[in-house]
Amino acid sequence: MIKHLVAFRFKPGISDDTRDSILAEMRTFPKRFPAMRNWADGKNISKRDQMFEYAFVVEFDAEAELLSYLNSEEHERFVKERFRPYVETRAIVSFETGGKG
Repeated sequence: MIKHLVAFRFKPGISDDTRDSILAEMRTFPKRFPAMRNWADGKNISKRDQMFEYAFVVEFDAEAELLSYLNSEEHERFVKERFRPYVETRAIVSFETGGKG
């Protein structure tokens, strides 16, 4: 299994409506990309580190499914038109689970 995690901070000054619409659109991904499993997202509540405001994590059964999602035209369009223009910083981590090393 592959877990894919994205943590991010919006640029200062974006409107609440813009932020909320981006988050709402991301929450539609599991319906639009059926290979996604166990989507979870939320606002960072850590008292130790506030570098990132929001994060989401999702699972894929295989790396090929993750790559299919990442390379899809729909994902690329979202990233270019909706995510990057409004996000100040982000971290993206994909890792294999299931007891390996």
